[in-house]
Amino acid sequence: MDSCSCLVFFVNGNKITEKEPNPEWTLLQYLRNKLRLTGTKLGCAEGGCGACTVMVSKYDRKINKIVYPSCILTSKK
Repeated sequence: MDSCSCLVFFVNGNKITEKEPNPEWTLLQYLRNKLRLTGTKLGCAEGGCGACTVMVSKYDRKINKIVYPSCILTSKK
């Protein structure tokens, strides 16, 4: 079986395959500098303001809905 040290993910519905990702770049830097998605802005640089929020999900065509990984969901009490 072939192993790949590449990074594969989707941005705005487009598959991105990065063969040599820079481990020192943040997602914000990648989106702005590599993909030229300059609408993404840096806010507080601490994670408090939400400007750097990323939606982790996928679209399930069978049920016509966006689904989320269960590991990111929290339960209501």
